Amino acid sequence: MPAGHPGMSPARPLIEFRQVSLRFGAEILYESIDLDVREGELLCILGPSGCGKSTALRVLAGLLPVDGGTVTIDGESPEQRWRDMAFVFQNPRLLAWRTAKQNVTLGLELRQLGLGRAAMESRADDLLRLVGLAADSEKYPRMLSGGERQRVSLARALAVEPRIILMDEPFSALDPSTRRRMRNELVEIWQRTGKTIVFVTHDIDEALELADRIVLLSPKPTRVVETMTVADARPRAIGTSPSLAMLRDRILAGFHDAPADLGADAAPGEAVT
Repeated sequence: MPAGHPGMSPARPLIEFRQVSLRFGAEILYESIDLDVREGELLCILGPSGCGKSTALRVLAGLLPVDGGTVTIDGESPEQRWRDMAFVFQNPRLLAWRTAKQNVTLGLELRQLGLGRAAMESRADDLLRLVGLAADSEKYPRMLSGGERQRVSLARALAVEPRIILMDEPFSALDPSTRRRMRNELVEIWQRTGKTIVFVTHDIDEALELADRIVLLSPKPTRVVETMTVADARPRAIGTSPSLAMLRDRILAGFHDAPADLGADAAPGEAVT
């Protein structure tokens, strides 16, 4: 049962950053970062551009070593637990010459999980049904909308049966109405699958609508400003919820000197405030 279900006791930490520091040359990116992610929760990492939100996902995936401190996943290093994770990127990264179903089976082929072709295709069919694309399995990426391509990307991530899904601003390139719809669909899929999701965003409203908890990062040298729990039941409407409005004000107050890209919904190319 996912962590966001009412009445469920807090789950144990699955992911832990302890006193993590990271430099790129002479530049300090992380300055003693401490954070944790609980089993089954949907946690958002929120912060301005350049603060290292996406870098945190690379560290979690074992793609980037840290200079100090420790990062553990269920008590082991990211390099030991990489098979527990799957990525969903801002760009869906689908292969143009493969159908939606073939793009979903790609992860299974690359990870060599020992499934036969029929089993891989059956799993892909099930997952495309889960993300609402059962009728589109034979379409190529060029025949799909931006939101549909991201659904294929999510189905591909789910296909390898990860314990953790790392999502790097996956909806930021979509138009506002599609973005809101995708958020609602993501929550439904998360509630049905019980996966642990670490979701990176610089959109305050997105974090408030999605997260069990929000880890708020500062501009670099980056530190954790605050970790806050979002207790409102889903679906959430910020405009009609006093508690969400108060959280939004807290976040904005924490970033009163931050760059102007930390904000709410805006169409691609628009400024956010």
